[in-house]
Amino acid sequence: MPGMSVGEALAEGRRALARRSDTAGMDAQVVLAEIAGQSREWLLAHPEAPLLPAQQSGFSSAVRRLADGEPLAYVLGWWEFYGRRFRVSPEVLIPRPETELLVDTALKAVARRPAGTRAVDLGTGSGCIAITLALESPSTRVVATDLSTAALLIARDNARRHGVLGRIGFARFDLADGLALQDAVLVANLPYVPAGEAASMRFEPHLALEAGDDGLALIRRLLDQFSVCRPQRTTVLLEIGAGQGDRILGMAEATCSPLRAGVSPDLAGRDRVLGLEF
Repeated sequence: MPGMSVGEALAEGRRALARRSDTAGMDAQVVLAEIAGQSREWLLAHPEAPLLPAQQSGFSSAVRRLADGEPLAYVLGWWEFYGRRFRVSPEVLIPRPETELLVDTALKAVARRPAGTRAVDLGTGSGCIAITLALESPSTRVVATDLSTAALLIARDNARRHGVLGRIGFARFDLADGLALQDAVLVANLPYVPAGEAASMRFEPHLALEAGDDGLALIRRLLDQFSVCRPQRTTVLLEIGAGQGDRILGMAEATCSPLRAGVSPDLAGRDRVLGLEF
């Protein structure tokens, strides 16, 4: 439609997304705000404002992607975590609000240790956990690892954007294999989605989601690695799925004999963070 206004674009976007999203109107506003370089409040206050042809074309393309089921975060190219924006792409998992509990728990663990302690983020993805730890605890030495080279590039770019690139060491590792795990706080949001459930998630990387038939394949392999490398004076914090706590605790006790182990629930009372002390 030539000469489309802000109000017309928002109405068209809302109609196109109504079947796909329960928040169709807001989704359209967020996308148009990003493309137009304005706030949502400005858009709502200026429905008569005309869109430039490039803005109209970009908005139509974004709405088509959303209508096809692509997550809003990938369409925007960023997502918020711990009050900050992080660049995301289909190479990395979209940060989830529940992972903020993992960061909160890690910050408490770091605070109990001497200044300059080491925090290791396994499977860093976008880098949101490692970067948040570096920003919230400036005296902590942070290491971020991932098996995906593409993910590490995105994590490094996010670290640069947030001014902590020089304070985080990035390295390609397969879980904890080859890592020194002494006097550290190890944090990991590893894949814990069963294969059958992950199959329906078309856009996010399966490397960051799928973990075998029971959702525990990666965590099981990590615990097996602990039985070989024997972490010393190290706290391990793992994000887990609802209902996985008891089973993982049993696996940990059988394979790597932590000194202490426990599960912290999220605000809904579901298993969310598993802690191991070595």
